[in-house]
Amino acid sequence: MTAPSGPALAGLRVVDLSSGIAGAYCTKLLVDAGADVLIVESTRGHPLRARGGSGALFGFLHTGKRSVIAEPGGTALADPVARLVAGADVVVLDAAPPDRTAASLALAHPELIVVSLSPFGLQGPWSERVASDLTLQALCSSIAGRGERHGSPVSAGGELIEWASGAAAAVATLVALRRRDRTGLGELIDLAALEVAITIFNGFRAVSGQLVPAGPPPYQVVEVPSIEPAQDGWIGFATLSADQFAGFAAMIERPEWAEDPEISRIDVRIDRAAEIRREIAAWTTRHTVEDIMDRAAARRVPSAPLGDGATTPRLAHLVERGAFVTHPGADYVQPRVPYRLGRTPQPPLRLPPLLGSDDAGALAATWGPRTSPGRSAGHGGPGDGEAGEGADADLPLRGIRVFDLTSFWAGPYASQILGFFGAEVLKVESIQRPDGTRMATSYGIRGDQVWERAPLFQAVNTGKRAVTLDLGDPRGQEVGRRLLARCDVLVENYSPRVVERFGLLDEDRPDLITLRMPAWGLSGPWRDRPGFAQTMEQAAGLASVTGFPDGPPLIPRGPCDPIGALHAAFAVLAAIRDRDRTGLGQLVEVPLVESALNVAAEQFVEYGASGTLLGRHGNAHPLAAPHGVYRTSGDAWVAIAVMDDDQWARLTEAVGRDEWRHDAALATSEGRVAARERLDAGLAQWCATRSPEAVVEALWPIGVPAAPLVAPHEVVSLPQTESRGFFETVTHPVIGALRVPAFPARLSSRTLPYHQGHAPLLGQDNQALLGGWLGLDDTELAALEHDGVIGTRPL
Repeated sequence: MTAPSGPALAGLRVVDLSSGIAGAYCTKLLVDAGADVLIVESTRGHPLRARGGSGALFGFLHTGKRSVIAEPGGTALADPVARLVAGADVVVLDAAPPDRTAASLALAHPELIVVSLSPFGLQGPWSERVASDLTLQALCSSIAGRGERHGSPVSAGGELIEWASGAAAAVATLVALRRRDRTGLGELIDLAALEVAITIFNGFRAVSGQLVPAGPPPYQVVEVPSIEPAQDGWIGFATLSADQFAGFAAMIERPEWAEDPEISRIDVRIDRAAEIRREIAAWTTRHTVEDIMDRAAARRVPSAPLGDGATTPRLAHLVERGAFVTHPGADYVQPRVPYRLGRTPQPPLRLPPLLGSDDAGALAATWGPRTSPGRSAGHGGPGDGEAGEGADADLPLRGIRVFDLTSFWAGPYASQILGFFGAEVLKVESIQRPDGTRMATSYGIRGDQVWERAPLFQAVNTGKRAVTLDLGDPRGQEVGRRLLARCDVLVENYSPRVVERFGLLDEDRPDLITLRMPAWGLSGPWRDRPGFAQTMEQAAGLASVTGFPDGPPLIPRGPCDPIGALHAAFAVLAAIRDRDRTGLGQLVEVPLVESALNVAAEQFVEYGASGTLLGRHGNAHPLAAPHGVYRTSGDAWVAIAVMDDDQWARLTEAVGRDEWRHDAALATSEGRVAARERLDAGLAQWCATRSPEAVVEALWPIGVPAAPLVAPHEVVSLPQTESRGFFETVTHPVIGALRVPAFPARLSSRTLPYHQGHAPLLGQDNQALLGGWLGLDDTELAALEHDGVIGTRPL
């Protein structure tokens, strides 16, 4: 038996030149997997050191890293940083044009992996434009799609675009590392925050707009049911399927709703929200949160308590699982690493660095020059095949075969990411229970074979092969085991009680990587409860920071699914790297809730360190003003965010408010925040007589972040995404041409599109895989189809 290896990224040297959450979280994921990460700071320190007054967020993001000081005015190409870069494997930096440092580093160091983080990417008509979290949310349709139907639209709290950008950058880094291990060549990774925003907030909605004609605005949505008042607080629900809504209706003693052709529809419930929510509240307010959750669990209805910075770490389920750990050297807790590797060791948490705790020159001498990684074919497995240099450049995961036993969004997107980079993905469904998105996201769609037209399914299952197998039938289980024997990775995201009945997890395969993505984890009192992104957002506190201060909490509406998928992809890529060295697979556990806890970490560490409970601010920002969403002429909306003094000066000139420019009380961010209401009123008056296009044209070109509230169906035609080719066209045999979002980073070596085919038809490869691969003859296949073990139409 091979001895346990070291951490998956042991020996990897990373220089972090970034200044925000995205770069810090990218390198946190790397250091938590064993990399040696060095942050480069000015004499003033990393900007996050002063955030919140406590520095708790800096501490969370930078545990285990080193710190050196580079004098102001230095660049990544000047000593002593240049010598550190010469010995590094990866460099992470903020590099929005006209800054060309990223491209210069990649050119000067062909074996270096350079990760560039910018709002819009390194090319395109918007590449040199400024942006903020608020304006990126406006452009990706996040704001336009959230809020009461006839109220004000509202942004999602928690700066999730930053966190998701870090996770996506970490995924791309491991993909580039596998390519470098095989070819000896580095990579320039060009990550665009706008594309990340579309991935987590819009995703399939842009696809939906191509399949169902968009109605008139407003487009704001609050799901029904969602977060409802209980006797002792708030309780969250997610009823995405007909079965789940029927269980909910029966629970609140309104079983007739499940049979009502109107109320049983998600879209109708949204339109009649005020009426239906009154009926829901009449029941929920008579019961405690704990009682409602127990009743919901008995009926398989996803539910969660509403958490926040103070209460979430005390939830019994998370306490029993050890989901929070003590911050090194402090007396408060933080979320642990969001995945568990069954065999590969993960480094212990270490103290975050003091400013300049390491000497740059001495460290550069210790590191020495970068050692060429040479070429390695990796360790072979069941799906391994030969790959030439061209194929390796575009498809570093070529030779990896994935048994995809997933449903809805998080699991399918995780396996799709592996497919983007060359893995062959076999999607396994059944005609009894196809992927839940085939029906749950098909409202309003007309035509035959509705299950082949569902927008979310089309968005996150491209390029996969597909079979149907009734894994509740012994014959289906036997065929499933034979297919699995040909695969390197098993991915599943069911609740444990479901998947453990299928008999596939018992296979004795020391080289198999098994990625499990249950909502609440494999242990703890909630392990068998269902959960979706919405319930994770409720429990993890993200809903507590979304919404207006005087209104109810709102869910961000789904980003925890793709965020969970990015973390799962990172974890399985780490396991693949380990298998390349050792030949051994392992169990990889990535609970959806723990990814959500990590991207909500600021709430927990800030409360623990300072007692500050982060709350809802609507579209405002606690440290900047003016910052909000303003109504324009034509009953439209625009987002404007003034983040610093320079932008404030430009704004005052553009809107013709000399009295603002000369008011000493407004010269600082603190003064402007204190005068927020007055500034918002004045800016709203200015916007009201102008179109959103006129407002944006007056502000954005002069360096003030501004953006119209883009509707979900309009995202596909943004000039920047068009220029970068972010939406790629696939041709589906039922739907026809469809534009689908790609991975939110461009890799310099890549020449192929990310989408290598359309989303599969139900059971489309039964003959090719069960007959061709496994040798089942026509008589055997016909018998299986007759008995419903396989098929191509849902029951």
